Amino acid sequence: MKRLNLRWRLTLFYAILSSIILVVTGAVFYLSLRASLREMLDNSLQDAASLAATQLTGDEGAAKFSEKDTETLQQELQGETTLVVLGADGKQTDRLGRARVSAPLSVGFTSLKSYRVYTTRTERGDWVQAMRSEIETLETLSRAQRLLIVTIPLMLLVGLGAGYLIADRALKPVEEVSRLASSIAAHGRYKERVPESPGGDEMARLTQTVNAMLGRLEATIERERAFALAAAHELRTPLALLRGQASLILTRDRTPDEYRNGFQEVDQTSLEMTGLVDSLLALARTNQVSQAQPLNLEDIAMEVVEALTQTARSRFIKLVLETQSAPTLGDRAALRLLMTNLVENAIKYGREGGHVWIRTSSQHDRAMLEVCDDGPGVAAADFERLTQPFQRGLGLQGVSGTGLGLALVVAVAEQHGGMLELSQAVEGGLRAVVQIRRLLP
Repeated sequence: MKRLNLRWRLTLFYAILSSIILVVTGAVFYLSLRASLREMLDNSLQDAASLAATQLTGDEGAAKFSEKDTETLQQELQGETTLVVLGADGKQTDRLGRARVSAPLSVGFTSLKSYRVYTTRTERGDWVQAMRSEIETLETLSRAQRLLIVTIPLMLLVGLGAGYLIADRALKPVEEVSRLASSIAAHGRYKERVPESPGGDEMARLTQTVNAMLGRLEATIERERAFALAAAHELRTPLALLRGQASLILTRDRTPDEYRNGFQEVDQTSLEMTGLVDSLLALARTNQVSQAQPLNLEDIAMEVVEALTQTARSRFIKLVLETQSAPTLGDRAALRLLMTNLVENAIKYGREGGHVWIRTSSQHDRAMLEVCDDGPGVAAADFERLTQPFQRGLGLQGVSGTGLGLALVVAVAEQHGGMLELSQAVEGGLRAVVQIRRLLP
């Protein structure tokens, strides 16, 4: 048997729960009504017997109602109540109404043949019984019972339909999400979106979250597509150059010196391609989830400065380290790559014989890294473009590089819940600030 879907399972659950509630509520109502009617009947009989006991006249053993008392009692009695007076010996001495049953002489209530009887004893020793038929009470209970038998199934059917409509409406966003996911899986149309549910409930948040996820997925796919096209274009140039150099060498026999020069050019082109491929691999790895560990940006800055001191000296640039403790959690290798790229860029594009400042600090909930130089700088209009892969500063095309340095920095910063900000440095060059979420106290 095919399993019921979630909509029908929820409806069935609502139906079972509603049935239990209706049955229990109906039973409580019926029992309460029966107890209330019985209490009203008993109270009226008790009041009638007490009133009759005060109206008796005559000698002991021959108590009766006077004619005047009879008229008063008939006006006071509710419904077809019968009053019976018996002497101490149990013999009837008077009666008001028709006695249908003969009840035992014991103080209290008793039920006989659909009659309710209340018996009390006067101070003189006489007995007074008030009795009344329970038919009216039983008919009222019967009508209530029939009403419950009819209304409970009707209410259950109404509840069943309402439960199905509620479940259908509640699950519609889930169905839309499922349909969209199936469509994307089948056709790859990742630009589709789920109709957002109004309001701020769980289903509205679900549709908003799914659309936000799809938006980010679309941005990632488009970025990766653009990156793939740019990478193919960047790799095509050195490959064409490498093939051209090899073809040129093979066009004719050459002297050993010519072969050596030719292979040196091939080697240089291969080195450039290796650097480009390494940068591409590093950028790809930033999308992987790494194991975060406690570290301090101040320690990484010291390591990077020590590793790049010789590179800076080749351009007569002085590295100035101004650091404070900046603890955080992160991938040490990735953060070292981030810092190395920023310092290498500052050395490469800074002023020869100038300075590069490396600063670390901790502000509120952020660990900060700042790298500045006193070189020619970059136009503010180019800041956003330079963070894209394979983009270089205008006027610096003659400087060797892959154009992936700042793209790597942005990717690593985002991997650590941070961001990169570019601005004009007070010293005159470019100022790069990386903010990373500070997770350590």
